[in-house]
Amino acid sequence: MTEAHPTLHESIQSALVQLTGLADRVDLPALVEREPIILSDDFFAAAQAAAADPAAAILRERLQWLAELRHQAERDVPAALQAVLAATTIDELRQVADQWPLILTDAFAEAVEHLAQQFSDAGQSEIADGLRQRLVGLAQLRVYRETWTETPQGKAIFAFLNAEDDAAALSIFHAHRDLLDHPEAQRTLDDVLHGGDPESQQRLERRRALLRYLRGEEQPQ
Repeated sequence: MTEAHPTLHESIQSALVQLTGLADRVDLPALVEREPIILSDDFFAAAQAAAADPAAAILRERLQWLAELRHQAERDVPAALQAVLAATTIDELRQVADQWPLILTDAFAEAVEHLAQQFSDAGQSEIADGLRQRLVGLAQLRVYRETWTETPQGKAIFAFLNAEDDAAALSIFHAHRDLLDHPEAQRTLDDVLHGGDPESQQRLERRRALLRYLRGEEQPQ
């Protein structure tokens, strides 16, 4: 049986709990990266309704943080759009999303579609098609992040991959051995993930070899 995806209401409620639970303003960008929905109009409307409760003082403060971040995101849209247009692969789009999480929101997708339609109406179908191709890539990336990367194994794999050095990666392996000493984790590193630039690719190759060694499949170099 396949696992059901959360409904929009469930996703909003989950993100609302996480927003309310933030301990510090500096943690907000990381929450946006995990839950891009918090930049959406649907989420903001739900948060405003919940903040109307006289007992929701903490949420009202967090909502002010979010409002300021949304204003900043609006100013970032032109730069983010240029970066999306310059991206030619899903890995490059992933890097753009790391820098501008707003590109994974409904509002950004609507803005890109609106722009694509304007180019199409003006007879510039090549540009319009390019924009819509980016939309397909963004949709794929969004689904991927909202499902696989938020699983315990997905988080462990990314922590292992992005560890500062091999010693840190080794610590992560031992802390999450039940998730990483597993053929599926190795397959993900070997077959699914790809570096977006030479440095990222080199790090990925090192982590692939290290995981094979830790799992007893390969002798150290």
